[in-house]
Amino acid sequence: MTRKKDPALLLKKYLEKHNPPYRINKPVNEKIGLITVVPAYREDELIFTTLKSLFSCEPPSFRVEVIVVLNTAEDELPEIIREQKVCASKIRSLAESSKCPQWLSIFTLEAYDLKKKHFGAGLARKTGLDEAIRRFAAINSPEKILTCLDADSPVATNYFTAIEKWFSKPENSGASVYFEHPLEGDTFPPEVFEAITLYELHLRYYLLALKQTGFPYAFHTVGSCMAFRAINYARVGGMPKKQAGEDFYFLQKLIPLGGFGEINTTTVYPSPRPSGRVIFGTGASVKNHLDGTQKQGTTYNPQAFSDLKEFFSLARELFSLPIEQFEEWTYKLTGPLRSFLLNTGFEKELLTIQQNSNSEKSFLTRFFSVFNAFKIIRYLNYAHEHFYARSALFEAAFTTLEATGFDLSEIIDEKELLLAFRRIERSAIITP
Repeated sequence: MTRKKDPALLLKKYLEKHNPPYRINKPVNEKIGLITVVPAYREDELIFTTLKSLFSCEPPSFRVEVIVVLNTAEDELPEIIREQKVCASKIRSLAESSKCPQWLSIFTLEAYDLKKKHFGAGLARKTGLDEAIRRFAAINSPEKILTCLDADSPVATNYFTAIEKWFSKPENSGASVYFEHPLEGDTFPPEVFEAITLYELHLRYYLLALKQTGFPYAFHTVGSCMAFRAINYARVGGMPKKQAGEDFYFLQKLIPLGGFGEINTTTVYPSPRPSGRVIFGTGASVKNHLDGTQKQGTTYNPQAFSDLKEFFSLARELFSLPIEQFEEWTYKLTGPLRSFLLNTGFEKELLTIQQNSNSEKSFLTRFFSVFNAFKIIRYLNYAHEHFYARSALFEAAFTTLEATGFDLSEIIDEKELLLAFRRIERSAIITP
């Protein structure tokens, strides 16, 4: 029988390899149960809106720490460093004021010389999360909770209590927290709200379509909506130092560990603002829509997901299939998927999966670790490059949601359809 590794030892080994260069000097309170990490690069106004939303939260049964990472690159302009230092000073003043509740502590990590090669959200998150790991290790608490927010992502008042309730079950090790972008208001022009409506509808359509394929690891991958135990952060090697998409890469390692689900009983409210800091994601998608570079409103063809559903339903047959019969077996699939498998070398990957699987269950686990979220996106892009035209977003999302039996008779536009998707997600409390 294999002995499970000591979680405290795993945290220690992680810290030996990822020794946090930026640290909080104040000793760790033994009653800390959750640490939230918030990167903040030139976010003077927005970070305070987010912090004040945390102040307004219902207190959980444990203490909470918030680590704000004020970061700049190693070659940053002096005036931007000064700007960040002023922001850090304001945050410290706020932390010491009567506005900050007694059960919550705010700390700043001022990382003003991060390597330019990796400078971005990934490295900023890692900087804060690694220090959070060190603090939990100091009180021998590897099972405690880490969450990620963005500087422009206020939360609902039950943010901490909903997360506490989810993690009160020992088998729950991570979750995607429910989110809603603002769809109206006077903080942005109407075209921004139009863009974010289309973008969020695309995200929710994609998730539902992916779930309908039978893919076992279908979850939102939004950086400001992640929650997980410290020990699992260490198990997957921490946050990658990516300038964009770090949340997606990180979660693709975390989710397969098991115990991952959705916390749909609270809400994070990410900003719909356009941004040119990264090449993809919310801010980039809104910006590209506004400047006409890449208009929102189209999405992956539902038929491409139907292809995957058929493939996944037949996947168990591959466990005992002689590898020389694989090409013939692919005739059970649609042309686009068959073409993708044969032209991307999946046969070799399948052989490796078979050779390392001693049961159908272990085979399927390995199968989905290879035909994972990255491979699915590769397939979708391949299929749309060679076979399928992209679909109108409204039609694709409407058709996919209609298949769930939801009454869509009153829905006439994208905003109403998005609100229907939200209701579906809020009512489905998904457990591992």
